[in-house]
Formats: sequence, structure tokens, C-alpha cells
Amino acid sequence: MASMKYKNTAIVVEGGGLRGAYSGGILDILADKEIKFGGAAGTSAGAIHLCSFLSGQIGRNFRVDTIHSKSPRYMSFRNLLFTGDYFAFDYCYKQIPYKIDPFEFDKFTEQCQETEFHVCMTNVETGLAEYPRITDYRNEDEMNSIRASASLPILSKMVEIHGKKYLDGGVADSIPFECMFKNGFERVVVILTRPLGYRKKINKALPLVKLAYRHYPKFVNAIATRHIRYNQALDKLAKLEAEGKAFIFRPSKLIKISDIESNKKKIAELYELGKQDAHAKMPELLKFLED
Repeated sequence: MASMKYKNTAIVVEGGGLRGAYSGGILDILADKEIKFGGAAGTSAGAIHLCSFLSGQIGRNFRVDTIHSKSPRYMSFRNLLFTGDYFAFDYCYKQIPYKIDPFEFDKFTEQCQETEFHVCMTNVETGLAEYPRITDYRNEDEMNSIRASASLPILSKMVEIHGKKYLDGGVADSIPFECMFKNGFERVVVILTRPLGYRKKINKALPLVKLAYRHYPKFVNAIATRHIRYNQALDKLAKLEAEGKAFIFRPSKLIKISDIESNKKKIAELYELGKQDAHAKMPELLKFLED
């Protein structure tokens, strides 16, 4: 099958922890169809799933999510207690990609010459989003940017890059589509991990957040107001969709799953839903891309 390249369109993937299995299902179908985009942007789990999409490794994220989700080496409160990270840094970002389920580093770097790939991470001191471009996973700063994008507050240590501290990109920008328009892309394909009608509410853990990050008031404020920005982003996307500038994938049914889900059956169900939704909407997607 000849690949289809859409240089003026960017793919944007929301985070959501293990809810990202849905995104993985869609991305695997897009990869199987050899659909390529001029740009890509992801937040948190969305950034991680895009890495395997860009390296062309169909099924890799699903393997990682299901094979390792039960392993305390992958994620556990024991990790959090002894290392400060619920998701073990060395295991997730060193052992898995280099040894256990090898990442295609060269293919990723080659594709990132054609696809402008950005991850979203939140600067803890300013409370603002930053969108570094990623071209080489083996570059320590770029790997740390991916890690920072997916480092959940409370459950992760801050990631330091060039003397600045970062955490989960979803705090400042859960669905980083606007940065791709600013970078010159004309349209976006967006993968959301929540079904139609979802509206985010204020974070219930805000009292704990205020205590844990009391020395970073701008970061606390970013978490306190996240639901407002998220819902505004959904409204903007709806308008862009009506204008023919955005194509949106979202779960066609509700499958209740947590950010740190370890139930393999639920993860597999969500992954399969992503594949089903991708197949169902493929004719509509191709029409959008080719118009």
C-alpha cells in the first residue's frame, strides 16, 4: 500500500493515562493504512502513543500497556514511595524501549524529519505550556521532554530540563491543537479520549495539590483552572469541526477506565474500540483529508 501524506494537516492526541489505549487503537489503524501527517502534537499519554506511531511500530503501545500494566516495575505505589514516581522512570523510558520492547529509534528520527512533532509539557514555575520539537528519542533533553509531558502531578517527580522544572502537559494544555495552527498547519485531526458530551470538572484533589505545590502558585492556579481551559478547547474544536478545519475521533461509547488502570481486559476493550471507530470513520476521514 502506498503511503498517503498530508503535509498541511497535523494529528493531535489528547492524554489521559491508560485511556490512551483508545488513541493507540486509532493510531495503529492509521499506521496500517500508511496515513502520514505533516505535523503531530501530543500531551502526556498522547505524546507517548505518537512516538510509536511515528516509528511505525503497530501494536507496540498496546503491548506495553497490557504486558507491563500489572508489573510493579512499571507502575506501583511502591515505586511512588521509594522513587517519587508512580511510573518507574528507568523501566519505562530506558529498559522497555532499549531492551524489553525495542523502539525503532532510527525510523522515528527519519519520520520526524518529515513530520513536525511537538510534545506539550507544563512549566511548573510559570504554569504555562511549552511545546518542544522532538526529533531524536536518544537525545536526553528530548527524552526528558516526553517524560515531562507524561509526568502526572502528585504521582511524579518534577522533570528538570536546563534548570527548569516541568510536569504533565495536560495541566496547561490538554489538547494541543492551537499550537499546530500557530505553526502554520491548516487543519487538524484530533483524537480525544473522552466521549461526546464530556465536560471536565474542577480537580477534586485541589487541596492536596495546593499543599504539594505550595511553592509554585502559578502551577496550582493552572490546575485549579484546567477544567475551564479544557471545556473552552472542546468548544473551539466544535467550531473548527463545523468549519471543516478539524476532524475529531472520540470514543463512540463509554468505557470506564482510570488514568492508572491495570485491568488488561478494560485496556484491550478500549484499544479495540479505537480500532473499530477508526475503521468506521475512515471514509469520512479520507474525504476530510483529500478535500
